[in-house]
Amino acid sequence: MGPDFKVEGSGIDAGALEKELSRRVEARRVSGAFSSDVEAMLAERLPDEEQFGGMSPIAELDYAATRARSSWEVTSAYVVETEKSSFLRPVIIFVKRLARFWARIAVGPIQREQTAFNRHAAAALEAVRRQAIASRIEALAGEQDLCDLAGAMLGEGEAAATAAAIAEFFAQSKSVTVVGPSPTPLLKALAGRGLEVVRVSSGSAWDEDGAPVESRTAPLSFLGQVEEESQPALLFGELAFWLRPEALVALARRSYLALAPRGRLAVPVHGFAAAGPAPAWCSAPVVKKALSMAGFIDIAVARPEAGGYVATARKP
Repeated sequence: MGPDFKVEGSGIDAGALEKELSRRVEARRVSGAFSSDVEAMLAERLPDEEQFGGMSPIAELDYAATRARSSWEVTSAYVVETEKSSFLRPVIIFVKRLARFWARIAVGPIQREQTAFNRHAAAALEAVRRQAIASRIEALAGEQDLCDLAGAMLGEGEAAATAAAIAEFFAQSKSVTVVGPSPTPLLKALAGRGLEVVRVSSGSAWDEDGAPVESRTAPLSFLGQVEEESQPALLFGELAFWLRPEALVALARRSYLALAPRGRLAVPVHGFAAAGPAPAWCSAPVVKKALSMAGFIDIAVARPEAGGYVATARKP
């Protein structure tokens, strides 16, 4: 603080401190010290929401619904206090309590109406949160059903042969993050080869970039929650882009961002997809082109004897 700002006594005058901080911030703004980005953050950030807008949408919704459920009631039953420590303190507290009594009479009807509105808004927000969670669970259950069906279509020994090719490519990695639905026999075969398997949903309308989330604490639901340059190894199969060709390009690009420098990516396409009937974008040349468009290098295709193929690539 400057020489003109003094703190006297054993306590700190919070009001004076806040005024001094506001004066210094305004002085720096006028001098042009703040960039346009800082100006935008100062204008948009809520005073008690430091992480506002920094989380994924489902996390933001959960946080907002929790806050709304715990703070919907508007009440005047707050503690009356003062920072003054002089002999006037009892008088100030008495005056504040008297003012609160008259304010309760004046704004009582408005307070009750606002409380009722807040209660209904909190209930509606909680209903939206439950619906979002239910949709997420339904989507994940659908993916699991798809994995089980695909596992039933795998040829004998194909899961083991594909897992062997993938494990050989990820020989230096202790874990692999599986992006999108993948046949359950393949995941079990990978785990049997000593790889820690972390599953990530292929995404939904909530799949947007958000704050970093530790991927090893639990299975994630959205690839956008994975911190950039945090994963040593990624794997996603043809079930993630079977019906939509644009999903192949989107997953390749998002995987590129999630991979650490020199990180590795594998895309197994199983025999039932490689042999047909399957969309043309499940073929090896198309997958290699999508990986090249995303920025990967050292792109190669391995073909296990049991069928299908495994496209591999590396981030520079």
